[in-house]
Order: sequence, then C-alpha cells, then structure tokens
Amino acid sequence: MKGTMEDERVTEIRDRLKAPRAGAVAGIIFWILLIISLVLIRVSVPATPADAGTWLSDSGKAVSLALDLLPFAGIAFLWFIGVLRDRMGAQEDRFFATVFLGGGLLFLS
Repeated sequence: MKGTMEDERVTEIRDRLKAPRAGAVAGIIFWILLIISLVLIRVSVPATPADAGTWLSDSGKAVSLALDLLPFAGIAFLWFIGVLRDRMGAQEDRFFATVFLGGGLLFLS
C-alpha cells in the first residue's frame, strides 16, 4: 500500500514538472534576460561611437553585465523549446520539429 502511494506521488511530481507552467516560466525568464541585455547595451553604446575608449571606460560594466546575461537567456530559451517539444510529444510532425529546433539553435548562435 505504501509503495503504491509513493509511486502515485512520484508520478504526480513528474506531471507537475512537465506542466505548461514550466514552459511559461522558461519563456518569461528568457524574455526578461534578453530585454535586460538589449536595454543595457542600447543605453551604454552611443549612436555614433567615434572614440571607443571613451564610452567603454564609462559604461564597460554595463556592457559586461549584458554580455554575461546572454548565456543564461540562451539556456532559458533552450528549456522553453524543450518543454514545448515535450508537450507536443508524438503529435509533433518530424519536419516541423526539425525546423523548430534548427531555428531555435540558429537564433541562439
């Protein structure tokens, strides 16, 4: 009896981990990190960077932070793609799956 309850609990936990909520969280994390990175870079780099030393010395930390956030945004994006593909499961068309994954990897590169 106890083994059955534990098996049900493990199944319930696995179902929760595969919930659409996980994909939503990954997408939101990706979006937030990417927007923060883009805004930091846009604010830090002037429209006409004539003298690279001037703006880099003034806003080098902001640009460095923006570039440091991008890998984490990429990981969140891959997690988002993985959750979506897992949710579609066997109903996913092979061609669509290939294009979807290829497009996501191209976007990250």
